Formats: sequence, structure tokens, C-alpha cells
Amino acid sequence: MRHVIKPDRELGDIDIAGIDLNHRCRDDMPALSIGLQYLYGDKELRSRLFALLEEHLVPNVRHDLGRPGMNLWQILVMGVVMHG
Repeated sequence: MRHVIKPDRELGDIDIAGIDLNHRCRDDMPALSIGLQYLYGDKELRSRLFALLEEHLVPNVRHDLGRPGMNLWQILVMGVVMHG
């Protein structure tokens, strides 16, 4: 069963919305991180995006079976960073 974001936080987890990023850096990674941070903070936009992602990821899979893997947020972040 894939979760959008882990329902329970672990010790040492940092809130994504609370990370201070450098807005003046000319590198691509801070710009991508700022976009992901905005997406994480906007619950309505995030829920629409993850509905689309879950629909296109594996449409014919039973969500009540299987072993836990990466959650949808991790899949999205890895895809954005890889194709950045």
C-alpha cells in the first residue's frame, strides 16, 4: 500500500515546509527544491497531483496487498531530481 506521505514521522525527521533554502543561488537544485517545498505546503494542489500520479503509476494494482515501498512523495522527488 503506497502512502502519499508517511502518516507518522520518525525521530529526526525534518518538516519540509520549515527548511530554509537559498533563493539567490543560480544552481538548478535550489529552484527545484523551492518548487517541491511549495507543492508540499499546498494541500489541495498536492492531493490533485498525487491523484494523477497514483492513476498513472500503476493503474491495475491492489493497494491492500504487497509490501510497503517508497511513498508517492519520495517517487515524485526522485523523478523531479533525476529529470530536473
